[in-house]
Amino acid sequence: MAKLIMNVDDDIKERAAALYESMGMNLTTAVNMFLRQSLAEDGVPFKPRRYAGIRLEPTEETRRAMVEAEAKELGLIPDDAVECRTETEVRNHLRHLREQAR
Repeated sequence: MAKLIMNVDDDIKERAAALYESMGMNLTTAVNMFLRQSLAEDGVPFKPRRYAGIRLEPTEETRRAMVEAEAKELGLIPDDAVECRTETEVRNHLRHLREQAR
């Protein structure tokens, strides 16, 4: 099995997870269904269209995650690199690394 890493806005992920859970499946199953249906139809399995008045742009956090994912894909930063934005995150990450080393 291959691993697929993707960036999704938190709100979209939570709402989609709740939707698919109510249908008895998780996001992994839903994404697999989408990809399989794309292959079966030899294209996007729905008609893409623009919505009047809605401009879909990634948030700053999503843009950063996209750049980070691409940098990892290109080998510019290691896949296991962790970004810590606060002192607490740094301390927690160091604690985790120490526990793994034991």
